[in-house]
Amino acid sequence: MGAKQKAILIIAAFAAAVYAIVILTDACNSPQPNLLITGIVTDAKTGQPIVGATVSDDEYGPKPYRSAITDSSGKYSYFTWMEEHTIVAQAVGYKPQRKMLKTSFSEKEKEKVLDFALERE
Repeated sequence: MGAKQKAILIIAAFAAAVYAIVILTDACNSPQPNLLITGIVTDAKTGQPIVGATVSDDEYGPKPYRSAITDSSGKYSYFTWMEEHTIVAQAVGYKPQRKMLKTSFSEKEKEKVLDFALERE
């Protein structure tokens, strides 16, 4: 490999590293939640929507943690941060369910759908 090719590879690697740092810093330091989480919470056995379930960031971010209550259709939505973290759904009489929120920083996602099927206690 020639000196010119090595220089090009070094420059490309440096540019990729700087890009990754900028994207991660922007996402991690965002003062306002920037990702809309939506979904539906249902009973795992019957498939029926669960009204009044709470879906929230599982001890992530500043208190009070970001959250929403499901409506009459079992649907919820709220804004959270784009970093990967755990989301928990819970309702009276059901076991809590946790899911990892996985995001793609390079795609600049605006919305993520997370559905939950809760089992009775």
